[in-house]
Amino acid sequence: MPRRVMSIQELRRALAAKEREAQKLQRQRTKLADRLDVIDGKLEVLGSVVDIGAAKKRGRPKATRRRRRRARGGSLVQYISRALAKAPEPVRVKNIMKAVQAAGYKSSSKDFYSLVAAALRDTDQFKRTGRGLYTLKK
Repeated sequence: MPRRVMSIQELRRALAAKEREAQKLQRQRTKLADRLDVIDGKLEVLGSVVDIGAAKKRGRPKATRRRRRRARGGSLVQYISRALAKAPEPVRVKNIMKAVQAAGYKSSSKDFYSLVAAALRDTDQFKRTGRGLYTLKK
């Protein structure tokens, strides 16, 4: 049995109905989350243990993406260049990483070493002089 083809107007009406239903459910969800927050507060006052993991899971959904924080004082490549400029001889990636962090570069990366190594490898400013050793190009 072939499916019936819907017109553009029928599709728009169906979409509008779904959007209204989604908005209604979102309002209900927000009200329930507020009520649960009040109950959690009362439980805390009474000294009862509140399951914080569950409280966070049911929290309001984030409407926007998390914003990426910019480094102050320049990019990672600039920090690496400054660190290598101070070094009289080739430096290991691990030592470059420590120098960059000591200079104030902030990173929340779990594998910051890989970021530094990739920047050294992919940027033309740096010259690989040996295994794991880098210096500035002259």
